[in-house]
Amino acid sequence: MRIITGNYKGRILKSPDSNKVRPTSDRAKESLFNVLNNIVDFEEMTVLDLFCGTGSLGLECISRGARRCYFVDNDVNAVRKNIDILKLKDECEVLRSEVLNFLNRFNRSDIDIVFCDPPYDYERYSELIEKISLMKTILVLEHSGKFKLNDKFEEYVILKKKTGTVNFTFFDFK
Repeated sequence: MRIITGNYKGRILKSPDSNKVRPTSDRAKESLFNVLNNIVDFEEMTVLDLFCGTGSLGLECISRGARRCYFVDNDVNAVRKNIDILKLKDECEVLRSEVLNFLNRFNRSDIDIVFCDPPYDYERYSELIEKISLMKTILVLEHSGKFKLNDKFEEYVILKKKTGTVNFTFFDFK
């Protein structure tokens, strides 16, 4: 797993030894960011990386010019290691929390893009999407092919993309 482009291009990121974390593959990440390059400008963005795992998506944004990234997960050891490797403590804030509990307390309105990669067996997608929709931001949701979107969010979908076994749904809640 590596940073694809930007200031930290080619830098290798650490993956945890356990199989609890399912990092987005380089191929899927490259496909994702090819799409995003046509939608957003990463310069000076503020990013939220939920269920961040290794932090690969948020760190890619920082490499591309994002100003700040908030990383949220129950286990933040891997993302902390990767932030240390890249020496990006000033641009990153790591928060150990269950994601929905975090979203109930988080009240920032300056988030430009949210990455959300819950476990594939996650059961609270509707609640999660509802809370993120209130932030008036762009959401990139990574999910399995079995994911069923609640109809009430369908009008906000701007793109669905599949790369291998990974599915991305892009929402515009702005």
